[in-house]
Amino acid sequence: MGSDPLGGSGHAGFIGSQPQYDSTRGIPPRDRHPEGVDQQFGLPLQIVTESGSSTGFFQNASHFTVENSTLIDKSSQNMHIVNNLQQGKTVLEILYQEMTKGADIDSFARWPPPKCYPGTRTRLTAEIQTWLLRGVRKWDFLWLSGPAGVGKSAVAQTVAEFALGEGILGAVYFFSRPNGRYKYIEVFITLAYQLAIRFPGYQAIITAELAAEPGLLEKAPHIQFRRLIIEPLLLLSHERKRVIVLDGLDECGGEGAQVEIIELINNIVNSNTSFPIIWVVCSRPEPHLKRIFARPDHIVRCWREFLHIESEESRRDTETFIRGRFKEIHDQYRECVEEDSNGCWPPETATKKIIEKSSGLFVLADVLLKYIADSEICDPDLRLGEVLAFLEYSRLTGSQRPMHGLDLFYTRILSDIPSDHWATVRQILISSTFHSNEYSSLAVQPICNLLHITRARFYVVMQRLHSVIDIPNPSNAADTPLTFFHASFLDYLTDPSRAGKFFIGRLVSGHGITVATGLRDFMLPALRCLGSTVGLAAIDIDRGDMKDDREISKLLREAFSWPPADNYAAWSSALNTAGPIFSSLFGLLCILFEQCELDDELLLVLHHFDFNAFTFIHYDYQWDFPLQHLHKLVNLIPYWLCI
Repeated sequence: MGSDPLGGSGHAGFIGSQPQYDSTRGIPPRDRHPEGVDQQFGLPLQIVTESGSSTGFFQNASHFTVENSTLIDKSSQNMHIVNNLQQGKTVLEILYQEMTKGADIDSFARWPPPKCYPGTRTRLTAEIQTWLLRGVRKWDFLWLSGPAGVGKSAVAQTVAEFALGEGILGAVYFFSRPNGRYKYIEVFITLAYQLAIRFPGYQAIITAELAAEPGLLEKAPHIQFRRLIIEPLLLLSHERKRVIVLDGLDECGGEGAQVEIIELINNIVNSNTSFPIIWVVCSRPEPHLKRIFARPDHIVRCWREFLHIESEESRRDTETFIRGRFKEIHDQYRECVEEDSNGCWPPETATKKIIEKSSGLFVLADVLLKYIADSEICDPDLRLGEVLAFLEYSRLTGSQRPMHGLDLFYTRILSDIPSDHWATVRQILISSTFHSNEYSSLAVQPICNLLHITRARFYVVMQRLHSVIDIPNPSNAADTPLTFFHASFLDYLTDPSRAGKFFIGRLVSGHGITVATGLRDFMLPALRCLGSTVGLAAIDIDRGDMKDDREISKLLREAFSWPPADNYAAWSSALNTAGPIFSSLFGLLCILFEQCELDDELLLVLHHFDFNAFTFIHYDYQWDFPLQHLHKLVNLIPYWLCI
C-alpha cells in the first residue's frame, strides 16, 4: 500500500484481495496505529457501538482471507457498512450521476480551455505559484476578480494546470451559465467526485460516508459541504495542502448561493489553519461579492487580487498576445498572405492599430485574432482588412462582422438585466455619456439628480453592470465618476447594428435629448436662490400659481436679461457688494446638485411646470456637461428658452 494518505493505492481498513489480516484489527500489522487510527487514511479502525464498547469483524478468528465482500456489522441496533474496492467504484458512479459534467480542468466541453498565453500574466501567476508551494502562508484563500473579458479564466486554468503538475490539485469547477454549469446543488458533489478520482484515500472516506447515508447527496449544499468536504478532509489535515479552484463564481445559481459559498469557505479557512485545502476563487466584481469581501470577518486570511484592464501590465500582456498570435497566423498561412520586402506580416501599422483598440482587454484581442485566423476562410489578409476598416470607421463591412464574438459577450451581460430595470438603466447610460471621454463620465449623484431617481434606485438597477462599468460605492457617489472598463462597451451600446435592443442612441450632432427631470426641477429653485442673493427680490420667482409655460419663460428672461432695465441699480449694487456671496452660492448650488439627493419639497416648486415643452440638449450646440462649474447651467438658459 502507498504511504500518501491522499494518493494511496489501496483501501486500508477495507477488505481487499491479497493481504492477510490481523484478527484484532482487520488490517495488516504494518498499517496499525497505536491509537487505533489507520496510518494511510486517518480512519478510525475500531467500530464503536452506542454503548461505547469496541467490536470488530470475526472476533477471535485468525489466519483467513476474505475477498470481494461486503461486511455488515450489527451491534446495539447500529449498522455499519464497509465497502470494498468494487463498491467504491459504485460510489464514484453515484457521484458521477449527480455531478456537473464539463466542469473539470481537462473536460472536452471546455476544449481548448482558455489559459495564459506564453509571456503574459507572468507576475501574477508566479506569485500565485509561489504562494501555493509555500509551507506557511498568510492566506489559504485567494479571491481573483476583474472586469468581464480581462482573462480571469485563463489565469484560473493556468493555476490549476500548475497545481496538477505539482501533484497538489484537489478539484476545480469552471462555472458557465450558458453551458449548464451553474447549479449550486451540484457544486460540492462535483468537487467530491474529483477529489475521489485523484486521491483514493479520500475516496475511501467518502465511500464509507455515502454508504452510511445514501441520501447525503440530496441534502442542502451547506450540509454537503460539511459532510463531503470538511469532515473527510479534516481526517487528512496532517498532509500536504491541495488546491481547489472555483472559476466564474458569479455564474453559480443566484446571488445567495454565491455568497453562501464564500461564507462556507471563509468559515473553514478562518477557523482551522491546518485544513488541507487552499482555495482559489475567481469572479467578476459583482456588488454582492464585493460587499461580503469587504466585511471585517472576510479580510482575515484572504488575499484579494484585482485584474485591471487599463493597467500597464495588462496593456503589455495584450500586446505580447497579439504579436505572438500574428506570428502564429503568419507561420500557418505564410503562402496566403502578402509579406513586405523583409518577409514580415502584418504591417506594423495594422498591429499597432489592433493593440491600441484592444488596450488591455484580452477578450477583444482574442475575438479579432480569431476572426482574422478563421480556418473556414483561410484568407488572413482579407479578414485583416475587414477588421481594420471596422476599427477605422466603426461600421460593419458588408456581411462580415469582426466584432460578432464581442457583441455576443456584451449582449449576454445586458440580457441579465431585469426587463423592468432596462428603461432606467438606459437613461443612466445615456446620462453617463454626456461628459464621457470614452471612459469617464458623471458621478453617481449628479446622474441621480438629472434623472430624478433615488440613489438607492440607481444601485438596484445597475446591479448587473459591475463587470463592464466601474460603479463607485455609495459613500463615493458624489465625487467618483462612472467609468467604462473598456471603450468597446460604449462602442457597442451606440451602434444599433451591434447592440440591437440594447442600443442607447448615437451621440452625434443634431440629436436632441429630452431634458432630464432632475435638472429641470432643479433650475427654478436655483434661480430663486440666486435672484434673492443678487438683489432681484422684486421678481416674484416663488409664485405658486404659475401654470403657463410662457409665463415661466418670461420670468426667466426677466431674471437673466443683461442688464435688467427696470432693476439695474439694484443689480449693480448687489454685484459690487455681494460678489463673494454670489460666488460662494454658485459653489453651494454645485455641491447641492452633485453631492445631495434633491429634496422633494424643493422640487415641488415647479410642480405645475410642463417640462415636456422643453428640450435639454442639441448636440450641434456643442455643450459640454461637467457639473463642476454650475454657471454653465445659467449660460444655457438663453438657448434653452428659445427652442
